[in-house]
Formats: sequence, C-alpha cells, structure tokens
Amino acid sequence: MSHRTIVALCLGAFAASSLAMAGAGDAGRAPAAQARAAPPDNERPTPRPPDREPADAKQPADALPASNLHDLELRYATVYLKLAELDLQKLLNLQKRVSGAISSSQIDRVDGLVRVAQDNLRLIDEGKASRSALNLARAKEAVRTAEQVFKTAQQVSRSTTGAISEIDLDRARLTVDLERLSLAKAEAAAASDSPLDDLQWELDQMRDDMQRLRYRIEAITARR
Repeated sequence: MSHRTIVALCLGAFAASSLAMAGAGDAGRAPAAQARAAPPDNERPTPRPPDREPADAKQPADALPASNLHDLELRYATVYLKLAELDLQKLLNLQKRVSGAISSSQIDRVDGLVRVAQDNLRLIDEGKASRSALNLARAKEAVRTAEQVFKTAQQVSRSTTGAISEIDLDRARLTVDLERLSLAKAEAAAASDSPLDDLQWELDQMRDDMQRLRYRIEAITARR
C-alpha cells in the first residue's frame, strides 16, 4: 500500500467520524432545546373559562323557522304587544314616581297603541288579518283617542278658566274631525279591495304624522 493511499484512507475515516459526532451532537441538542422551550406543567397558565351569563338572565328567543307565515306573524304580533304593554307600564311607573310628569293624553295615546296591538294579534289569531283590517283598527283607535283628548280639554277648560286656550280647543276639535275623515277613507279603501288604496291611506297617515311631529317640535323649540 502506497503512502498516498494510507493518507487518503485516514482522511476519509476522520471525515466520517466528524460527521457522526456532529449528528450525535445535533440529536442531543434537540431534546434539550425542546425541554427548555416547554415550561413545566405547574408553570403553564391555566386556560380561562369562557364568560357565562347568569343562569337567570333572559336572552332573546332564537329565531326558529316557523312552519308557515301565519305562525311567524302570530309570534311577531305577540312580541309587539308585549313591547307596547311595557311602554305603557313605563309611563305609568313614571307617573307614580313624579306626579304630573306624564299627561293623561300621552298615557291615553300609548294605551291606544296597546289596544291596536291587541286587535292585530286577535285578527291574526282568528285568521282575519289583512292590511285593510289593521288600517281600520288603527283609524278607529285614532278617532277614539282624538275624541277623548277633546273631551278632556273641554272639561279642563270649564273647570279652570284659561287653562286651555281657544286655539288648543279648536285644534282638538278639528283633530276629531280629521281622524273621522281618515277613518272614512280607510273604510273606502277597504271596500275597494285594492292593495294600492290601502297603501295610499298608510302613506297619507305617515305624511300627516310627520307634519304633526314637526309642529310639536317647533312648538317646544319656541318655548325655550
């Protein structure tokens, strides 16, 4: 064997030994690194449990699909009535805490909304609900409320001189006339059996309500 061959064999053996040692070192360092990276079980943060509502907290009902449109309308009318009743109860509670904070006409108007909601629920439950029927219920309630407000205004005017101005009395009287005419229009729309006539009545009501609201806002602003 020549001198060069011996030297080449020695270099090859040295290189193989070096690679084996390097691999062994890397394999030893990997578990150590993992051990340093992973904290002990007693030092790991405890997972935070998810926030939970109190057991007695009321949550909105799930919007479960109804078997048909009638069931949905019935459920909607039921919830709408409950909201109207809560609005009325809120006013009555305020009236008890602060006497005179709410006028009788305001309470009567909200009470009228409850009656309309009751009529709506009854019509749906009986299978008689229609756009015309609901419009008629609203129009009749508007007449009743206007008549009650006018009657109260007359009584206050007679008992206390100057408590109600002539202008306010005239407005209350004309409001009765207006609501009676609106009821006649709703009856005519129902008799025509035309959805467009019912829709036109509703649009007229929205326009009139907006005008009245604008007047009230301007009247309140003028007092400041």
